[in-house]
Amino acid sequence: MSVGTDHDTAAFAVATLRRWWEQVGSLAYPKAEQLLITADAGGSNGYRVRAWKTELARLAAETGLAITVCHLPPGPPSGTGSSIGCSARSR
Repeated sequence: MSVGTDHDTAAFAVATLRRWWEQVGSLAYPKAEQLLITADAGGSNGYRVRAWKTELARLAAETGLAITVCHLPPGPPSGTGSSIGCSARSR
């Protein structure tokens, strides 16, 4: 869990990912070349939000990781199954 006061949720979310990568991920997976992120499709880390994409691209450039984001729907429509959509990768 991360707690912060940043008004820019996209920047906060990517800062949290960056901190996880630096403190945990890079140590646990030193040979990793890719990172898969699952996120909800709404809010500031939605697939249409430019700031989210820009911040992720910056993280990809800093780490050298190919980053793929799969957006989960906020909730499946009544009477249907859940579906998952993946956005383009950042490199």
